[in-house]
Amino acid sequence: MQFVESFMKFSFHDDDFFRIEEDELVKDTEGIKSCECVVLISETVAFIEAKASAPNPSNPKSFFDFLNDIKQKFAQSLQLFTEIKSKDHGEEAFQRLPINLQTDTTTTDTYKIYLIIHGHRQDWLIGLLDSLKDAMREVVKQWNLRDSNIKVYNEEIAFENKLIVAYVPKADLPSVKQDNGNADPEKIIKWFSEHE
Repeated sequence: MQFVESFMKFSFHDDDFFRIEEDELVKDTEGIKSCECVVLISETVAFIEAKASAPNPSNPKSFFDFLNDIKQKFAQSLQLFTEIKSKDHGEEAFQRLPINLQTDTTTTDTYKIYLIIHGHRQDWLIGLLDSLKDAMREVVKQWNLRDSNIKVYNEEIAFENKLIVAYVPKADLPSVKQDNGNADPEKIIKWFSEHE
């Protein structure tokens, strides 16, 4: 299964990959937020959220809103994934999980949380990671997560760690955006097809 999000291409084995953001429980329930996907990577359940940018911490309101949004996405994804695995939403919802996530027995303390921000400077990642860990403190406690399993990567580190298989370089971003500056999905897909 492949998908493109925030100028990055993700590719995972179908038996390991659950696109939770596209699941009907998320799409049909008002107010539910989720991360992009839940994936079994090296016998570890990983929750992945991708962003095209992050606000500057010097703008406290935008930065707080950004962190709060990310926290909600991960918290609600953890809750929903656990409910689906426990068949709280019925057998049909459980069967939408890929086989390896259905049968996975790892405990939540081994789960990993990945926030991947395209174009983020490497020297800014540590500060953002610390802020995200602070924002996620209640979530970490509720789910018995390991604080060290929360990761914030840019596209280059995500690529090195095999979380993504390709990305649009910063220099090429203007060529895959619309005139108003928003991402153009067709141009992005075309870019990836031309650079494979």
